[in-house]
Amino acid sequence: MSIIGVGNETYLFVNGLIVNRSIELNKDITILPITAEFDYESASKLIKNDIDFSVVVLSGSNLYSQIRITAETAEDLAAKAWNAQWDCLLLGALINNSVMSNIQCDKPVEALKEADYLNVTNYELRGIIGESKELTEKDEEWIKTHYKSAYRLLDNQQYQTAVHCMSTYLWHSLPRVQIAILWSGIESLFNVSTEISFRLSLCIANFLSENDKEKAKEIFTKVRKLYNLRSAAVHGNKMKGDINQIVQDSADLLSALIKKCAELETLPDKDNLIFGHEEEQACPGIID
Repeated sequence: MSIIGVGNETYLFVNGLIVNRSIELNKDITILPITAEFDYESASKLIKNDIDFSVVVLSGSNLYSQIRITAETAEDLAAKAWNAQWDCLLLGALINNSVMSNIQCDKPVEALKEADYLNVTNYELRGIIGESKELTEKDEEWIKTHYKSAYRLLDNQQYQTAVHCMSTYLWHSLPRVQIAILWSGIESLFNVSTEISFRLSLCIANFLSENDKEKAKEIFTKVRKLYNLRSAAVHGNKMKGDINQIVQDSADLLSALIKKCAELETLPDKDNLIFGHEEEQACPGIID
């Protein structure tokens, strides 16, 4: 990955995400809508070689948002721009889409004619293929309220793994691989090593149910069934049901867990969720 630190302001052009208004993500980090056509003529004057120009052409055809980053020094700007790729991954995880910045510039898309540099940040072409997803009003409200908490949790490797799995599973074409990646993210949040199907399902049910025993029982049953399907997928066994629906249900579950952690500003407490070692009596609403 290549990031430039020059001056006090830089922009990351973002693929895969549509925003309709500016939203502050973190201090000095704001995501903005793009309100002008990408200027390929101006871009061509700033590009170093044919490969970079090809990336810019592909990326520029699917640009609807950009991240503005400001800093007091060029060194700090480079560090913030580097770390802002995690903002792309986190946003992708929150909306269940491939979101990435492939281009960096010292000016916004609307002022590309005035730019001094246009830099290809990576050559993986993430977020370019497939439809961009628009933030809903509900998404915007969640981001305004909980995004900073979610970003702080990225310091924890368990949460970081969950977010990375959620934001990158779409990079793979095989549903079985997608399921394996999603469940790696789910399991990373709970670190259950024995009686995994039961204990993991129990932890998830208690974590998401908000002390509603009927809801917990419903979640437990659904998660345990989904875990069994996950096992069939990763071990190469015959799959029952629509495998694409299993992928979607697994993604919905991981997304719910990622958001719940941010809303609570903490990771799940496995021991508390299974009430010590009394697993069979842990949730009377589940074990009949």
